[in-house]
Amino acid sequence: MTKTRLPRDLPPGAAALGMAAILLTLSGCAAIETVAYGSVESTYETAKELAQARGEAPAWLPADARELTRVVSARAEAESIVFSSDTGLAADCAEVERLSAPTMEITSGPDVYAIDRVAVCGEWAVAENDGTYYAWTPATEAE
Repeated sequence: MTKTRLPRDLPPGAAALGMAAILLTLSGCAAIETVAYGSVESTYETAKELAQARGEAPAWLPADARELTRVVSARAEAESIVFSSDTGLAADCAEVERLSAPTMEITSGPDVYAIDRVAVCGEWAVAENDGTYYAWTPATEAE
Protein backbone atom coordinates (compact mmCIF):
# COMPACT_ATOMS: atom_id res chain seq x y z
CA MET A 1 0.00 0.00 0.00
CA THR A 2 1.39 3.35 -1.03
CA LYS A 3 0.92 6.39 1.15
CA THR A 4 -0.49 9.30 -0.79
CA ARG A 5 1.36 12.49 -0.06
CA LEU A 6 -0.76 15.56 0.40
CA PRO A 7 0.63 18.97 -0.56
CA ARG A 8 0.63 20.09 3.07
CA ASP A 9 2.78 17.18 4.24
CA LEU A 10 6.26 18.43 5.01
CA PRO A 11 9.36 16.48 4.11
CA PRO A 12 11.46 15.26 7.05
CA GLY A 13 13.64 18.03 8.48
CA ALA A 14 11.55 20.89 7.08
CA ALA A 15 10.54 22.07 10.56
CA ALA A 16 14.17 22.13 11.70
CA LEU A 17 15.17 24.01 8.56
CA GLY A 18 12.39 26.55 9.16
CA MET A 19 13.47 27.05 12.78
CA ALA A 20 17.08 27.53 11.70
CA ALA A 21 15.98 30.20 9.20
CA ILE A 22 14.05 32.05 11.91
CA LEU A 23 17.00 31.96 14.33
CA LEU A 24 19.39 33.15 11.64
CA THR A 25 17.05 36.03 10.81
CA LEU A 26 16.76 37.07 14.45
CA SER A 27 20.50 36.96 15.08
CA GLY A 28 21.01 38.88 11.86
CA CYS A 29 18.86 41.72 13.22
CA ALA A 30 21.48 42.52 15.86
CA ALA A 31 24.21 42.53 13.23
CA ILE A 32 22.13 44.78 10.98
CA GLU A 33 21.51 47.19 13.88
CA THR A 34 25.24 47.35 14.57
CA VAL A 35 26.03 48.10 10.93
CA ALA A 36 23.07 50.41 10.20
CA TYR A 37 23.07 52.41 13.41
CA GLY A 38 26.66 51.89 14.50
CA SER A 39 25.71 50.92 18.04
CA VAL A 40 25.44 47.92 20.32
CA GLU A 41 22.92 47.84 23.18
CA SER A 42 23.24 45.61 26.26
CA THR A 43 21.28 45.29 29.49
CA TYR A 44 22.46 44.26 32.95
CA GLU A 45 20.66 43.68 36.23
CA THR A 46 23.47 44.95 38.48
CA ALA A 47 26.55 47.19 38.46
CA LYS A 48 28.68 44.08 38.98
CA GLU A 49 27.36 42.52 35.75
CA LEU A 50 28.14 45.74 33.85
CA ALA A 51 31.66 45.81 35.31
CA GLN A 52 32.28 42.22 34.21
CA ALA A 53 31.08 42.94 30.66
CA ARG A 54 32.96 46.24 30.37
CA GLY A 55 36.16 45.19 32.10
CA GLU A 56 35.45 47.69 34.88
CA ALA A 57 32.65 49.99 35.97
CA PRO A 58 33.05 53.76 35.84
CA ALA A 59 34.28 55.00 39.26
CA TRP A 60 31.15 57.11 39.74
CA LEU A 61 28.70 54.22 39.18
CA PRO A 62 26.97 53.43 42.49
CA ALA A 63 27.26 49.89 43.83
CA ASP A 64 23.46 49.65 44.03
CA ALA A 65 22.96 50.56 40.34
CA ARG A 66 20.35 48.29 38.81
CA GLU A 67 18.36 47.88 35.60
CA LEU A 68 21.30 49.13 33.53
CA THR A 69 21.13 49.71 29.80
CA ARG A 70 24.36 50.44 27.95
CA VAL A 71 24.73 51.60 24.36
CA VAL A 72 28.18 51.75 22.82
CA SER A 73 29.15 53.19 19.46
CA ALA A 74 30.66 50.70 17.06
CA ARG A 75 32.45 53.55 15.26
CA ALA A 76 33.68 55.98 17.92
CA GLU A 77 34.33 56.18 21.63
CA ALA A 78 30.79 57.20 22.54
CA GLU A 79 28.89 55.40 25.29
CA SER A 80 25.69 55.93 27.25
CA ILE A 81 24.42 54.18 30.38
CA VAL A 82 20.97 54.45 31.95
CA PHE A 83 20.42 53.00 35.43
CA SER A 84 18.43 53.32 38.63
CA SER A 85 19.95 53.93 42.06
CA ASP A 86 18.75 54.77 45.56
CA THR A 87 22.14 56.02 46.80
CA GLY A 88 23.28 58.30 43.96
CA LEU A 89 26.66 58.76 42.34
CA ALA A 90 29.62 57.08 44.04
CA ALA A 91 32.48 59.44 43.17
CA ASP A 92 33.08 63.12 43.63
CA CYS A 93 31.34 64.81 40.74
CA ALA A 94 30.85 68.51 40.06
CA GLU A 95 27.41 69.87 39.24
CA VAL A 96 27.38 72.13 36.17
CA GLU A 97 24.98 73.49 33.58
CA ARG A 98 24.11 70.89 30.94
CA LEU A 99 25.75 71.79 27.61
CA SER A 100 25.56 68.50 25.73
CA ALA A 101 23.31 65.51 25.18
CA PRO A 102 24.05 61.82 24.68
CA THR A 103 25.41 60.77 21.30
CA MET A 104 24.15 57.24 21.91
CA GLU A 105 20.43 57.48 22.69
CA ILE A 106 18.65 55.20 25.16
CA THR A 107 14.89 55.67 24.96
CA SER A 108 14.25 54.43 28.51
CA GLY A 109 16.39 57.22 29.99
CA PRO A 110 15.21 60.56 31.35
CA ASP A 111 14.64 63.38 28.86
CA VAL A 112 17.99 65.18 29.14
CA TYR A 113 16.59 68.22 27.34
CA ALA A 114 14.26 68.78 30.31
CA ILE A 115 17.23 68.73 32.72
CA ASP A 116 19.29 71.92 33.16
CA ARG A 117 22.12 70.67 35.39
CA VAL A 118 24.25 67.53 35.27
CA ALA A 119 27.05 66.02 37.29
CA VAL A 120 30.44 65.87 35.59
CA CYS A 121 32.29 62.75 36.64
CA GLY A 122 35.61 62.50 34.83
CA GLU A 123 34.80 62.35 31.11
CA TRP A 124 31.11 61.65 31.76
CA ALA A 125 28.05 63.86 32.15
CA VAL A 126 25.32 62.34 34.32
CA ALA A 127 21.72 63.60 34.41
CA GLU A 128 19.27 62.41 37.07
CA ASN A 129 15.49 62.41 37.34
CA ASP A 130 13.65 60.64 40.19
CA GLY A 131 16.38 58.07 40.85
CA THR A 132 16.98 57.26 37.17
CA TYR A 133 20.36 58.34 35.81
CA TYR A 134 21.47 58.93 32.22
CA ALA A 135 25.25 59.06 31.77
CA TRP A 136 27.10 59.76 28.55
CA THR A 137 30.55 60.30 27.15
CA PRO A 138 31.98 62.20 25.39
CA ALA A 139 30.50 65.17 27.21
CA THR A 140 31.20 68.81 26.42
CA GLU A 141 30.87 69.57 30.13
CA ALA A 142 33.96 67.46 30.88
CA GLU A 143 36.28 69.53 28.68
